[in-house]
Amino acid sequence: MKKSINNSSIAFVVLLLTAFLSSAISAQHLISSKAGFVNHVSGKVYILRQDSEDGEQGRASLGTQMREGDKLSTVTGSYAEVLLNPGSYLRLNEMTEVRAVKTNLNQVQFEVIKGSVILEVGEMIDKKSLIELTTPHGALFVIKDGLYRIDLKNEMTMVAARQGEIYVGTREEVLANKAFKIGRGKVAQLTGTPTPILAKLNQDSVDGFDTYSFGRAEKLMAANAMALRQSRNSKSLAYGWMFDASTSCYTFIPRRGVFWSPYGFGFFSTWNNCYTYSCEYGYPYDYGYGYGRGSSRGSGGSAGGGGTTVPPRVVAGTDRAPVRRQIEGRRIDSGSGWGSGSSASQGGFSSAGSSSPSSSASRSASNPSSSSTISAPSAPTRSVSEAPHAATTRRQQ
Repeated sequence: MKKSINNSSIAFVVLLLTAFLSSAISAQHLISSKAGFVNHVSGKVYILRQDSEDGEQGRASLGTQMREGDKLSTVTGSYAEVLLNPGSYLRLNEMTEVRAVKTNLNQVQFEVIKGSVILEVGEMIDKKSLIELTTPHGALFVIKDGLYRIDLKNEMTMVAARQGEIYVGTREEVLANKAFKIGRGKVAQLTGTPTPILAKLNQDSVDGFDTYSFGRAEKLMAANAMALRQSRNSKSLAYGWMFDASTSCYTFIPRRGVFWSPYGFGFFSTWNNCYTYSCEYGYPYDYGYGYGRGSSRGSGGSAGGGGTTVPPRVVAGTDRAPVRRQIEGRRIDSGSGWGSGSSASQGGFSSAGSSSPSSSASRSASNPSSSSTISAPSAPTRSVSEAPHAATTRRQQ
């Protein structure tokens, strides 16, 4: 009898410890202290350390932290994504090389040496914390949310503003509102002359790099939903980066309750907010533009969920309205369950919702550590992996 009681007591203690550890693990929130953290690689991506004695490159991977002076490069058929300040990403096309000039989050600066990059900028809280990209034909500055593509071509640099505004000039000129502005829907040709040549952007022009960038944006949205699903907490998670093991990347937790990315994807800070926008049924890709799982797999090509064609301008990010409408249209109608879209309010966040999701509707949460971890995966030999700092605090909504 005593043996039976002891076994039951041990089992109960183990259960309590498991619950405690699950809560602690899901509370771990990873916040990057420096820009230049490699969040994703596809194919062979290399890093050359500024202090390398022999000048030999090493392989970069998830978890590689660029230091000031380091160069990151891709080869044919490879791509990379680098975290800047929270909510902002620098993506590298194949045959591209960039150098980290300043990695301080208050003054991010990267040099584009060759190739093409896409800069996705989100939640710029401090307008003085500019993101700067230097090119052979001029310096570029971003002070607000947006999506920008920069292509180095022979004797010129092409700068396309798909969302937001990007400026050409000096830091002082930007802060004094005297820099040359490239507005949304415009493309500029930089040749080193004082006044760039402006033209209207072809909104339907996309290539494999655009497809990669759109796919990454969609994956980050899915990672946000999965990380919040594991937390199942009504309180807001801390602003910054959070690692989701199910998607093998860091995702963005916004400062506000909801943030709409330049592509139109929704990012949330609490599970309740996320659930209101149908995240429970949104893993990994059956929301967004609404074409089913794998919807972004093609530059205007067929989607994996039923063969529907994704419009090129949606993949390019020049038209984000359809993605946002699709997510907002699937809010929960507090009166009749899932909304059809006609009754959903547009253009802003509404907290209308119902009770927390039932266990039958959700994926199994038997592995509580699958959505967050305290350290990033190790990088391969000759590259340094430095995980962002962990913070266990949460803030009230």
